[in-house]
Amino acid sequence: MKYMVDAQIAHFARKLKVKGIDCETVHMRMKGNEHSEAEIHDDEIVEFLKKAGGTITLITVDKDFVEGCIIDNVPCIPVWDAVAEYILKRIV
Repeated sequence: MKYMVDAQIAHFARKLKVKGIDCETVHMRMKGNEHSEAEIHDDEIVEFLKKAGGTITLITVDKDFVEGCIIDNVPCIPVWDAVAEYILKRIV
C-alpha cells in the first residue's frame, strides 16, 4: 500500500518513510516535485486517488476533506483517528 499526506502535514512523509512506509506528499505523488506553492485542489486529489484504484491512501488533518473522501469512497486516514487508535491501544 502507498500513502500520501496532504500539504498541511507534508513533514509527516519523511518521518513515515524512515519507518519503511511508502509515503510521499500529495505534490510528489501527483506532480513529481515538492513545489507546494502550486495549489492542488481537493477534487483533483480525489480524482487522482480514484484513478489509483485503492492502491494509495490519503493521510490528512482536514475534516472536510475526510468527509469528501468518505462520500467518494476514497481511502483516507484522518490523523485524529490514527492518534486515538494509538492512545486507546496503550490504555489497556
